[in-house]
Amino acid sequence: MQMVSVARVSPCGLPVRRFMQAVMAFGVLALLGCQAGPGTSYVKPTIAVLRFDNKAPIPFQWDLGGGTKDILTDRLVKTDRFHVIERPDIESVMREIHLENTGQTREQDRAKVGQLKNVQYLIKGTITDFGQIGGVNGFAAAKGTVISGASSTAVMGMTLYVIDVQSGEVIASQRIQESVSAGNIDFQSAYKDVAFGGGIFAQTPLGQATTHAIDRAVGKITESIARTPWQPKIATVDGDRQVVLNGGRERGLKVGQEFEVLAPPVAVVDPDTGDVIARKPGRPLGHIKVVEVEAASATAAVTAGGELKVGAICAFVERK
Repeated sequence: MQMVSVARVSPCGLPVRRFMQAVMAFGVLALLGCQAGPGTSYVKPTIAVLRFDNKAPIPFQWDLGGGTKDILTDRLVKTDRFHVIERPDIESVMREIHLENTGQTREQDRAKVGQLKNVQYLIKGTITDFGQIGGVNGFAAAKGTVISGASSTAVMGMTLYVIDVQSGEVIASQRIQESVSAGNIDFQSAYKDVAFGGGIFAQTPLGQATTHAIDRAVGKITESIARTPWQPKIATVDGDRQVVLNGGRERGLKVGQEFEVLAPPVAVVDPDTGDVIARKPGRPLGHIKVVEVEAASATAAVTAGGELKVGAICAFVERK
């Protein structure tokens, strides 16, 4: 397979395009984390990625809609910023739960009815352009015709939507299109035996354009729904002077950290629409100090206050 050489490189040796994308990605992450502070991570929204609609010509019988959905799902899982639910396989999951609750399987580790996570956001999209335009036996993404020429361009385009399940509102949408120079690669011979989304595909110009488009999609989704800093909550009140928090080492909590305990925020509702238009901070309930940290939980001593309840929010207190 003939690969494309890129002449323009950055000072660190990367192609200029990839270097600039890396800089932009780092900038986004820095922006997301600039207010993090000690022990802070981010709330993980629960999402489901739907099969993409496809409006582009399909070369070699590739499953563009399903393949794009699979690649995006994999990338979102790897960010560790989301709980990703596989909704298309829900029927198989439900059959397994039903079987386990018929009494025909052992009781240990039996799945319980009603324990599936609720999806907060749906991710869907439409593939609008896909292919290699121009060159020798080039596959035109727009009309599926062959265009002759000395060079060609690999193109991947999509429209991305993020939908709030509770309201049904499209809270974010973005038109994404990426292109990579493919030189004089013969499209038919270069992609004939290549599987969409595989390792070999990722090394091709069309695979690179797809990767860039997916990168931008992941960034848009993260920016839209995964920017809320996580705050620990009281999971259990253990007597009068001790509580257990719903996060531990995996959330960055450490022994000695102090928190102000607040009642849950109060929602301000628009009387005309019923929409929540603001949230007022809950009233202070007391102070706690972390004395022991486990992987997924932490124990804290109550240093002030006495009205601490399960679900109360803990705001980090920075000591100067």
